[in-house]
Amino acid sequence: MTSGELLARFHGLRAVVIGDLMLDEYIFGRAARISPEAPVMVIRQTSTDRLPGGAANVARNLRALGAETKVLGVIGCDDAGEFLRQSLLDQGLDALHLVTDASRPTTRKTRIVADHSHQVLRIDHEAESTVDDAVEKRMIDAAVEMSSQADVVVLSDYLKGALTSALAAAVVKTCKAKDVPVVVNPKPRSLPMYEGAALVSLNRSEAADVLSLWKGLPDDEAMAAANQIRSDHNFSSVLVTLGESGMIAVGSSEVRVAAPRVEVYDTAGAGDTVIATVALGMASVGFHQAVFELAAQTSASVVKHVGVATPSEEDLARMREGA
Repeated sequence: MTSGELLARFHGLRAVVIGDLMLDEYIFGRAARISPEAPVMVIRQTSTDRLPGGAANVARNLRALGAETKVLGVIGCDDAGEFLRQSLLDQGLDALHLVTDASRPTTRKTRIVADHSHQVLRIDHEAESTVDDAVEKRMIDAAVEMSSQADVVVLSDYLKGALTSALAAAVVKTCKAKDVPVVVNPKPRSLPMYEGAALVSLNRSEAADVLSLWKGLPDDEAMAAANQIRSDHNFSSVLVTLGESGMIAVGSSEVRVAAPRVEVYDTAGAGDTVIATVALGMASVGFHQAVFELAAQTSASVVKHVGVATPSEEDLARMREGA
């Protein structure tokens, strides 16, 4: 199956993203001099940008790949939350189900970037506590309704409190009854919550953490590690991304995909592009080598840009043509 044939199958698929929504802010500037007040750079600001991040960036990637996408998450009663909601709507995403929680701020990450690509500092505004019972119930009710009408559900977990064990269990149960794949991008600490998922995606560091490999995870041990994680947690399949070494996946077969050679400017958000591509692939053709080959291509297209990004129409056109 070619990339073009697979991309064609993505159009019109109904995707739901549930998880930790964020607002990514960028302050761009020029490194002017060293401050006389402290040994730090003085950045002369030239521009700013604000983009949906975290689970919201997964949703943006799904939309860019052709899926009809709904988003469920928690925002604060603040300017960042309203900007995030409106930005998602403006980009063609269904953000009508976002839950507002006045007790916590919208997760916001502010990055200061000097000379186009050098990240100098990041400031995080966030609450990491689990949402309260009332918010959790609203999330579960909405998640069950949305999942029952989807072709694929993505759970995007950044440990910011929106995803709870009860919510994860409700989604997995609902989707299994409807034969809808649940694809998860968890953190090692929350991995056990997603038992029974169709696919779980981890990066090299996260996989090593899950298995308590304090020396890290070498390439030649990644396949065995993925098989162990799959067996230990009753996942149908496991994907481990290996950076410049590509990715491996275990499921109905074992898959190894090399990373395309590209000039990398910023890896922020690349994992979101991978999980979005794999989710739509699982929904359209299941566990297939072509799915992971396409995910390697789409993620390579976004690391060439500074900041979180999605595959452009020009990028996708080249993939359709096999360029």
